[in-house]
Amino acid sequence: MQNIPTAQLLIGNHIDLIKYAKQKLQEVFCQNYSDQNNSCKICNICRQIQEQQHVGSIWIKPEKLYTRDQIQIIFDTIAFKLEENQKLFFIIQNADFLNDACSNSLLKSIEEPPAGYHFILLAERKNQILPTIQSRCVIKSFYQNNNNSADSDIFNIFSSYTTYLPDVYLKTFEAENITEKDTLEILDKLLGFWLKENKNSFLIGDKEKYNLSNNKINILKNAIEYPPMPGSNKIFWNNLYLQLNLT
Repeated sequence: MQNIPTAQLLIGNHIDLIKYAKQKLQEVFCQNYSDQNNSCKICNICRQIQEQQHVGSIWIKPEKLYTRDQIQIIFDTIAFKLEENQKLFFIIQNADFLNDACSNSLLKSIEEPPAGYHFILLAERKNQILPTIQSRCVIKSFYQNNNNSADSDIFNIFSSYTTYLPDVYLKTFEAENITEKDTLEILDKLLGFWLKENKNSFLIGDKEKYNLSNNKINILKNAIEYPPMPGSNKIFWNNLYLQLNLT
């Protein structure tokens, strides 16, 4: 069984996301789980997970938009220390219905949850999730995106004004399996994105974003001029991540 991150953001069709979340919970809690056979899907634990009744998970779903009262159970629960090796998952359905106030109140809990607590956020619209939430999660998209498109998760990380945590960047990079050819295409799209941001920030008089985008443009131009040598793609991206996040 693979280690499950403390915070995941799953993007896709809601039915598919629920199915995937239940599968991951079964991998954690099913006593008959094995790497060969996965979870058994027929024991009491698996049935409880399917019915969203297992004690190791708390499913949260808004009536419409989220309110503070609907997520209060998270704060009430994490106030208690779990036993050693005990795990508890908060599955936040329709996370794209979190308003800014609710999202901001969750930031610290998602970034540094007490030992044993995990968050799985399910959303159909990634652009409705605050960048500060995204930057604290390992993101997995179930939509059929091409690594070379401007919708790839690595593009989203490098085209954000928010600094993504290093472990989120590393896991996203490894999941996308970016080749050296992909690198050149993504760099070209990133340069185009930041050139547009630079122009827009100049027109609206946002000096901070103008200077920031200007620095990123210079770094990307240098990266395009000196692309990765064969076998050095990961080192290249790691260095680029550090450079762009020091601006």
